[in-house]
Amino acid sequence: MNSQKGFTLIEMLVVIIIISFLVGIVLTGTLGFQASARDTRRIGDLRNAQNFLELYFNMCGHYPGTANCNDPVAGGLIQWSTLSGVMIPKVTSQFPKEISGKKYFYGVSSDGLSYTLGAELERDNSVLRKDAGGTFNGVTCDVSRFIYCISSS
Repeated sequence: MNSQKGFTLIEMLVVIIIISFLVGIVLTGTLGFQASARDTRRIGDLRNAQNFLELYFNMCGHYPGTANCNDPVAGGLIQWSTLSGVMIPKVTSQFPKEISGKKYFYGVSSDGLSYTLGAELERDNSVLRKDAGGTFNGVTCDVSRFIYCISSS
């Protein structure tokens, strides 16, 4: 009697295909969660930046533009990196940074009394439905491009 124990090549291939299929399902499900987590962080970053802007307003009497506290405000769209540099030195190190290649936006009115913050999200999100569309202080809030905005009241 010649009895050999083990798996045939066909059985091994079937097992490998099944495992590959399951891994593919798990990975595609996980990637969606990661994008949602990054979007949630972006929204949190805007709320955090909003707190820093209110601190700046309390100290300077206006929201930041492209210069320091004592200089007049230049209204319109301002680069996020410029905003970070203008913030109070103690705050600059804690100010939110853009993540995963998606942009943050900041616009201020010419009198420095109102602002709009925006973040480019990766996916459709329920917060976009509550967002007002349009352009405010130079920031374009666009649901179709997944740009979420918050403004000063």
